[in-house]
Amino acid sequence: MEKVYMDSDLIGRSFICSLLSAITLSLVSLFISTDFSFFMLAIFSFIFFLFYLFIATPLQIKLNQKPKSFSIVYLFTYCLASAVVTALFMLYGQANPFTSVEFYIHVGMSAVIFWIFDSVLLQKKEES
Repeated sequence: MEKVYMDSDLIGRSFICSLLSAITLSLVSLFISTDFSFFMLAIFSFIFFLFYLFIATPLQIKLNQKPKSFSIVYLFTYCLASAVVTALFMLYGQANPFTSVEFYIHVGMSAVIFWIFDSVLLQKKEES
């Protein structure tokens, strides 16, 4: 089993990245749905934050062992994780999420938002 290096700075920045990603995804989702309210913003942000914190953050910490800003491989990894979580979540409410346009929009938005915050806040410059 491979050791994963973690320090308090990495954990703190990962926490902030998850929080900012959750708030941003909530804002985008609520503006698209036109049912904006600050109460719903708080609820959606909390739910998205939990998903980011417990699913995306461990991936982020693992990927940060070889940091690369704006890496397409990292985006693809976040898309896969987002697709699994979104599919499981949507399966609870409907039969087949893969036939829904909302599924693909949500997967793309959640992965890209997290990837951008990850690249800006967490990934250090590659050492040559």
